[in-house]
Amino acid sequence: MAQISLEQYREHFSAADGYMDFARYGPPSDVVAAASAMSLVTASSDFADIDSLSAVETATLSKVAEMTGRRSGESVTFAASASAAISLVAFALPGGPSAEVLVSPREFPANIYPWVRAQNFGGPRVAWLDTPDGKVTPDTVAAALTSSTVALAVSAVDFRTGHRVDLPGLREVLGERLLLVDAIQGFGVCDIDWSVADAVMVGGQKWLRASWGTGFISLSSRGETRLGEGLAGWTTVENPTLYDGLLHETLASAKRFSLTNADLIAVSRLSAALELLDDVTLKVVEQQVLETVRSVRDVVARHGGETIVPLKEGELSGIVSFRLPNLAPEQIRECLRHSGILITKHDGYVRLSAHATTPQSTIDAFDAALSQLVKRS
Repeated sequence: MAQISLEQYREHFSAADGYMDFARYGPPSDVVAAASAMSLVTASSDFADIDSLSAVETATLSKVAEMTGRRSGESVTFAASASAAISLVAFALPGGPSAEVLVSPREFPANIYPWVRAQNFGGPRVAWLDTPDGKVTPDTVAAALTSSTVALAVSAVDFRTGHRVDLPGLREVLGERLLLVDAIQGFGVCDIDWSVADAVMVGGQKWLRASWGTGFISLSSRGETRLGEGLAGWTTVENPTLYDGLLHETLASAKRFSLTNADLIAVSRLSAALELLDDVTLKVVEQQVLETVRSVRDVVARHGGETIVPLKEGELSGIVSFRLPNLAPEQIRECLRHSGILITKHDGYVRLSAHATTPQSTIDAFDAALSQLVKRS
């Protein structure tokens, strides 16, 4: 691992200074773009070069296993997106209609529909978790558990509020029940112990900045043992290239959650993103993100705004969602856009999301824009 400084890390990115929408999409680095271009050239050459891409696949699985606290690359498989990963796990969750999976109705839709669809096809029924403030906590989960509960589906970081859940606390109250985590808003930017989750489902196009198509599923030993084969495709069986017209035994490893062979171009992008993150270290990235987020929250408070849900220090992530009195979210967004700052507007509030590459000049511009907006209002 070649250690680089935060400034050296920032040199690999060229997103506009005012970009504060990483919870929507994280513009990739030059090394990710180069890896994608090189992989396309390689794959157009000969089979020997394609085999070299397969070696990258194996190494990347091992790296993801290491970052998610798994025993080996056998516990990890690729997926086209977080949505695809969640769907594959949802249809593998056993128990039938007599069992239930806890889901908050405030989850991002990608972490709602798969469980509902699986329920409609004979999977565990969805039990809606009551979260008035949008925060899934060990206490709210403990109060909702029944003898029928087999799993909790939850986001590591809530897309709406930026709330970082207490995964160890959830693990404790769930006991042997499955903890199934949508990690797209946290992986690559939040230093979280992913090993406590039984399934970690990720898309790499946001905070990992690996662009689209770079998802994966990482399973604990419990997850590997308890989850079924679900929608396992033809590459997820023993001897898949033995075309004998027979149904082969499904693999016991996480690879059984694949539908087909991995997109090796996407794997190359994911590999490059992970290597760059490893070079600067996740701890450095997270520290810088949290420092920026604290500054953003201070600016919002100074101009009379408030975050949509109060968060404690340990609950912070890269997302800040807020309102300003007497100002519609559309007004805030357009004012910031006019100042060169790109954010997301949701119903009733706006959402900022900053990365380690967000410069101080962007915070200053944000401060100045809100100052002018509040004065005009």
